[in-house]
This record gives sequence, structure tokens and C-alpha cells, in this order.
Amino acid sequence: MGITGAYFVERDNLQQILNGDAGQPDLDIDKAWSLIAAMFPDIPLVPVTSTYHVESTLTELGTFYLSAEQVAHMAEKLPELKETASLQERIHFEDWKHRSTHMGEHLDHPGSADRLEDMAQVMPLMFTIHEEETYEDIVEGYLLPYLDEVFTLFEQAAAERAGIVFAIF
Repeated sequence: MGITGAYFVERDNLQQILNGDAGQPDLDIDKAWSLIAAMFPDIPLVPVTSTYHVESTLTELGTFYLSAEQVAHMAEKLPELKETASLQERIHFEDWKHRSTHMGEHLDHPGSADRLEDMAQVMPLMFTIHEEETYEDIVEGYLLPYLDEVFTLFEQAAAERAGIVFAIF
């Protein structure tokens, strides 16, 4: 069992979401959240840094919030981000595969003070890539379909002028 990530679209129900009373997430992206975060460290498609962290009883692993204005700003960038060339520049499969096989070396200090920033450093490691898995298996068959769903969620939330809550379970 891995650490999964899920999005909730905030429709004037932010406190309900943060309290864990909002029902099912709008989108669950399984363990792909860590690969997407690694692809976009400069763009908070998966906003897992202290900048976006909010207190919540939804999960102990981390809850993060993007306001409607932030979501709208992100949605403006999506056409460029969706371009094949742009995506290919951000995919570092061989590096992820190498880092995944050396996971223990990067997790030497699990009790460090700033857990969120530590998490950002090891994000590709949250998703284990096995030696026999190919680029097509991981990137084309798993990562890109979830990424398309994330793009669609941001577009829909922006159209609704809604915020987004991302939670790690």
C-alpha cells in the first residue's frame, strides 16, 4: 500500500473538506501525485510545500490548499503545460528509476523538523519503479493518464471559480 493523493474541489465547503466531512474526493490520483510533483516543482499542480499547507483533520499526512484565484492562474498556464514537448522536458524517467532504487539512502532522517520540505525532496521516491518496468508502463500507461485528469480538474475548477484542496492519504 502506498501513499496516495486526492483532490477536492472547494465549492464554498472548505471547512467541511478540512474536517473530513466532504465525502469522496473529486479526483484520486493514486501514487502518481509524487511523480507529477517531481515534474512540476515550479508549478503547484500538486501543491505539497509549506506555502500551501493548511491545518486539517482530513489526514495526518498533509493537506494543501489553492485558492480560486491560484487555480485560475494555474489554468491559464495549462495550454502550454499540456504541449507534448513541454511534458517531455519534465519527464526524467531514468533519474526517477535510479532514485527509486536508492530510496533508503534518501530517507535517513524520517523525523526531521520540516516534514513538508523533506517530502518535497524525496517525492519521486514515493513512487517505486521496479527494474522490469518500462517508460511505456510508467509514463504512458500510468502517469500521463492521471496528469490529463489533473489538467481537466484544474480547468473545471477554474471555470467554476473554485479552489482546490489536495490531501495525502
